[in-house]
Amino acid sequence: MPEPNVALVREIERVAFRAWPPFETVEYDGWLLRYAGGFSRRSNSVYPAQASTLPFVGKLRHCRDWFAARGLDLVVRLTPATEAGVDERLVELGFTLECPTDVMVAPLGGPAGVGSATVADSFDAEWLAAAEGLFDVTPRLRPAWERILSGVEATAGFATVRDGDAIVAVGLGVCDGPWLGLFEIAVDPSHRRRGLGRRLTESLLGWGRERGAVRSYLQVVTDNAPALALYEELGFTRAYTYWYRRAPSGF
Repeated sequence: MPEPNVALVREIERVAFRAWPPFETVEYDGWLLRYAGGFSRRSNSVYPAQASTLPFVGKLRHCRDWFAARGLDLVVRLTPATEAGVDERLVELGFTLECPTDVMVAPLGGPAGVGSATVADSFDAEWLAAAEGLFDVTPRLRPAWERILSGVEATAGFATVRDGDAIVAVGLGVCDGPWLGLFEIAVDPSHRRRGLGRRLTESLLGWGRERGAVRSYLQVVTDNAPALALYEELGFTRAYTYWYRRAPSGF
């Protein structure tokens, strides 16, 4: 596997964070601390974006205290573009690995696609209820999740596929300049292996193309073989992998 293009990693990270906005972002000695009510690791973790000047362990403890004040554990998000040596030092301190995720990219050239999902400019109560069930969003975290969705400032498209009157698949597309990001794609377990995920994804790709996007990115957990196979069939290739490290008990 070739080394990731660090410039590309930074570009995608920038648009992806705008597409999934936290409630708070604080820069601390080159690191970004993000908080969004506990919904999703991405928006509730530390991102070591630039090199440090402060002592490493003390800096981590400051981050720990910042998250503890918000009721969360310390989790650090790492990519090939983060500060060199951070991952190795976290391992030495006993931080545990969580959720390796592949970021995949694809060009958006060619025809508009053959998807047949409906894509709306905003979500409504029906989309939210369907997505809440598909993602098993708990009542405690639903306000944070809805606030994240409402906070997207770029052009957003909320996709649905129906079986009769019931929504059986949902997805979110976010256009930001030349990039289309795909998020929140899910199919009802009782309707899988019917091509609904493909239909929904192709519809969002066509929707993004019509709005001027020329490239797309998405994120998929590295052990999700069916999703990886689908996205590869649609022309996506792996650009890089990111992962998380959680602080050990008592740190």
